[in-house]
Amino acid sequence: MRNSLFIITFLFFGFFGHSQKAGDFSFISDTIRIPKENKVIQADYVITSLKNGSTIQLVKAPANKFYMRICTNENLYFGKKDMMEIKSGSKSFYAKETTNYELSKNSGYYVIEIYKNYIGTLKDDGITGIVFGKAETAFSKQDCNQVKQMAKYFYESITAKK
Repeated sequence: MRNSLFIITFLFFGFFGHSQKAGDFSFISDTIRIPKENKVIQADYVITSLKNGSTIQLVKAPANKFYMRICTNENLYFGKKDMMEIKSGSKSFYAKETTNYELSKNSGYYVIEIYKNYIGTLKDDGITGIVFGKAETAFSKQDCNQVKQMAKYFYESITAKK
């Protein structure tokens, strides 16, 4: 039941997130599973969909922690633990011991903790590719720009004076 609800939510946001413009992003409050820490937390996130059907979420968790959740339908190595490199132009972010978790038979996801300064890199450079183990996924210019817009909204929201 829980997996079905999660898949329906994933598909819902996937269909509506694809055509977002910079001003169309908003935070969604929900529980997020952080498998590496073996806990479920209440958090706020923004989401965007890519042309290949993948989604990227930037998550603002309690205690000033930030996560990136990448749901993908390619390079599915469920349960595999390896180094993940997220390329942003000429810069890269490395996440050690990242696991590809199974979402459904045809899709998986990664959850990695990221730092505030990397969110700044994402707003400037987006994501141009992801390397997991030996599998590499390149992002189109449109997808890269979509990630930039989402990251800009997220970054401005978390750095705004209260």
